[in-house]
Amino acid sequence: MYPAEGKNKNEQSRSGRHWTFTCTSRNSSIDDGHFIVLSKSVVPVRKRSSLTMELEFSGPREIPSKKMWTIGLAVVALVVIYYTHLIFKWRSSKIEGVLPPGSMGWPLIGETLQFIIPGKSLDLHPFVKKRMQKYGPIFKTSLVGRPIIVSTDYEMNKYILQHEGTLVELWYLDSFAKFFALEGETRVNAIGIVHKYLRSITLNHFGVESLKSSLLPKIEDMLHANLANWATQGPVDVKQVISVMVFNFTANKIFGYDAENSKEKLSENYTKILNSFISLPLNIPGTSFHKCMKDREKMLKMLKDTLMERLSDPSKRRGDFLDQAIDDMKTEKFLTEDFIPQLMFGILFASFESMSTTLTLTFKFLSENPRVVEELRVEHEAIVKKRVNPNSRLTWEEYRSMTFTQMVVNETLRISNIPPGLFRKALKDFQVKGYTVPAGWTVMLVTPATQLNPETFKDPVTFNPWRWQDLDQVTISKNFMPFGGGTRQCAGAEYSKLVLSTFLHILVTKYSFTKVKGGDLKREGGAREIPSKKMWTIGLVVVALVVIYYTHLIFKWRSSKIEGVLPPGSMGWPLIGETLQFIIPGKSLDLHPFVKKRMQKYGPIFKTSLVGRPVIVSTDYEMNKYILQHEGTLVELWYLDSFAKFFALEGETRVNAIGIVHKYLRSITLNHFGVESLKSSLLPKIEDMLHANLANWATQGPVDVKQVISVMVFNFTANKIFGYDAENSKEKLSENYTKILNSFISLPLNIPGTSFHKCMKDREKMLKMLKDTLMERLSDPSKRRGDFLDQAIDDMKTEKFLTVDFIPQLMFGILFASFESMSTTLTLTFKFLSENPRVVEELRAEHETIVKKRENPNSRLTWEEYRSMTFTQMVVNETLRISNIPPGLFRKALKDFQVKGFTVPAGWTVMLVTPAVQLNPDTFKDPVTFNPWRWKDLDQVTISKNFMPFGGGTRQCAGAEYSKLVLSTFLHILVTDYSFTKVKGGDVSRTPIISFGDGIHIKFTARN
Repeated sequence: MYPAEGKNKNEQSRSGRHWTFTCTSRNSSIDDGHFIVLSKSVVPVRKRSSLTMELEFSGPREIPSKKMWTIGLAVVALVVIYYTHLIFKWRSSKIEGVLPPGSMGWPLIGETLQFIIPGKSLDLHPFVKKRMQKYGPIFKTSLVGRPIIVSTDYEMNKYILQHEGTLVELWYLDSFAKFFALEGETRVNAIGIVHKYLRSITLNHFGVESLKSSLLPKIEDMLHANLANWATQGPVDVKQVISVMVFNFTANKIFGYDAENSKEKLSENYTKILNSFISLPLNIPGTSFHKCMKDREKMLKMLKDTLMERLSDPSKRRGDFLDQAIDDMKTEKFLTEDFIPQLMFGILFASFESMSTTLTLTFKFLSENPRVVEELRVEHEAIVKKRVNPNSRLTWEEYRSMTFTQMVVNETLRISNIPPGLFRKALKDFQVKGYTVPAGWTVMLVTPATQLNPETFKDPVTFNPWRWQDLDQVTISKNFMPFGGGTRQCAGAEYSKLVLSTFLHILVTKYSFTKVKGGDLKREGGAREIPSKKMWTIGLVVVALVVIYYTHLIFKWRSSKIEGVLPPGSMGWPLIGETLQFIIPGKSLDLHPFVKKRMQKYGPIFKTSLVGRPVIVSTDYEMNKYILQHEGTLVELWYLDSFAKFFALEGETRVNAIGIVHKYLRSITLNHFGVESLKSSLLPKIEDMLHANLANWATQGPVDVKQVISVMVFNFTANKIFGYDAENSKEKLSENYTKILNSFISLPLNIPGTSFHKCMKDREKMLKMLKDTLMERLSDPSKRRGDFLDQAIDDMKTEKFLTVDFIPQLMFGILFASFESMSTTLTLTFKFLSENPRVVEELRAEHETIVKKRENPNSRLTWEEYRSMTFTQMVVNETLRISNIPPGLFRKALKDFQVKGFTVPAGWTVMLVTPAVQLNPDTFKDPVTFNPWRWKDLDQVTISKNFMPFGGGTRQCAGAEYSKLVLSTFLHILVTDYSFTKVKGGDVSRTPIISFGDGIHIKFTARN
């Protein structure tokens, strides 16, 4: 629903006091008010219708001041390049398919300025009409920073409304979304459960049954009282008095508001809100929208006070809308003390503006068409004459018999076109009428275009109720949608028509009226030619607003206003925060210097900002445990933007990954790499693979173990996932993955020339190859081999998210996680073993004992032998403890919550630095020293609290046992069949992925 923005002017004339109302909206408005004199009263007019992959990172170090200048200049250059790139993309969007013609306007603001400039007619919004003439019935544009496809085409509009929930979802412009708190999860919920409930409760109190049983006489009494009051005054501005009347009545029915005895004149507050509502959504002190939001806060506080009063004192309940909502709090979880006031506010807002505008416009049309008034009077006097008692109340049957009145109502609603259109958001790319609608774009269905189509309605802006006599039901259903369409049709439609019909009944039977002055209309949301001088003025205003806005953002960035106490810390520079310090390499396997330095300065819990995100970092075991225990209620899985963009984990995809998709991913991973699979089939294959590779390395000179291990791990995992045959494949995929990793951890600027852009391009190639493999198996079942990919293909029948586009991403993620984590751990093992020969001696003793116990020394390794490797398990644990490959576990707060005396605000990221407990000197003496024997003295409780190498909570890595088995089997073959010597290398740095400088070069020699 799209309320109007208005201006109130008080004028004092010699004949008495008058009110003049100017409404500027995307709807119609009355420029000089609309003053009506009734013989007995006076009236107004108005309108409206109403798997978790975790990588380590480096820490900060002191940066010389000269280098800081260099880094600063580099950042400025990147920002300039980035925004230049954004502007280029803005002007020429790359979409698979054909976009409608049109212009995207200026960067950021698009064509918003043209959209909000008022037009002076009830005809179709000039903004739309001008573009229809230039581009046709379907065109693209950009409003308040959003790309939009505008459709005035009936067939396209019908198609989209029929596919709501599959192709599109309900959406609001940002000003509406922010105004009604319809953002993030709230916006998504409003589309489903909340909207269904809202429709149900509205029909319960304003639907047909309620109208018949109780509301009709109350509506009649209210209208009688107001018309009688207006008749005792001089000329009144009908827009103003009708607005008050409609608001007071609706507020009374919703929460028992008593306008006569209340100190607060709430209708005045709502009018002020409307006056500054339709504006650029810049919530900055001094702007119209900021004032609007402040007035809204006051209104919501009053509504919440009313709710709390009823909750604490049941004697004040009266069986209205609010009381039903209170009763339903027991069954509907979203009905909280904060949400119910917003629900009431929304209902009031919609009815207040839409109904008062429609009634006001009725006066305009009647005052300009006396013949309509005559025929209305004849119809209603005939109704009165048929009554036994002429003064008896209006009945439902009489209302339903008002044939000509219904024509007047329809004609008023047809021309008024209060909303500029219905807004929907594309859930995925789809084609319609020869054009592509890209996922994430907004679609504006200009339903008023059909109501003002001259081919259906001759002289469409002429008020002619008689035209409805000749229109059949099919034509009406296709071309008349005053209350919206699809599954979101306004639940108050019958209520609105009944109020308007009853109003006309009383007006023409009890009163005569004369327009004194006013009646000119103004419609916001249309374009008109802007003189070039004015364009300069507008441009300067826009620049000023942008500067003010970003200054405001910087101020907010430096001093976030949160209810509660935030942890200590620094948010760094605006936008980039402390990202530069985060990615500067550290030269140690100790706890990341970025974290360690801040722990020393702020304590175990601190705030920071990384790649544009506010983050709370916790190295505290109790806080970390608490958060992991409340996953799904207080927090959800989250990735830094580089990870999210890389794996397409954004928007709805990100939400799904937290639930159904992650559950499936864990299940299929355990099926192919879990304990049962390891026991039954995978262990001998792992052993064969390791034997072959170590034998190959032993025939060469010194090898860089990071490089050869990476190839080995990738080729084996890829073979088990989708049958990749490294020896016979033209594509050396491990090299592609290595290139991806080399440029992966970087600022997520997808601009040509940047590391991240190169990374994304390499990823696209990889995904294409994976998709080609999938399509080949789908088309030729003989190529199936019972692996991970084949199970995913079989599951496509039952799991809707397993599409031909998603399965390649799933495989890519599994490969990515195993490739980097396992190869890095194995490489670090060589570093530790080469520096600790005593560990190698004890490992060799343990494994030679295992071999000696066999009947055949050359027989395969068994599961029982693997489980008997006591010292080997200590070496594996110690390697995993020190390596700390992930910097931490990332979660996102779903709502504000308190822990350890601090507030974690909704939407903030929480980084649980689990490696901190693994490097805690209170638990592990000399924590960076490689000492496998320490595990002899650690009890199980200490280990469970301080050792989380594979994550925690419900997201613990499904490949944990597989990783440990590969590492243990590798050690078994290495120490029994080979000797090895480090030739060079071994230096370690974190960038933030662990890297090995010049590598670790090892010379292998077969022992026997």
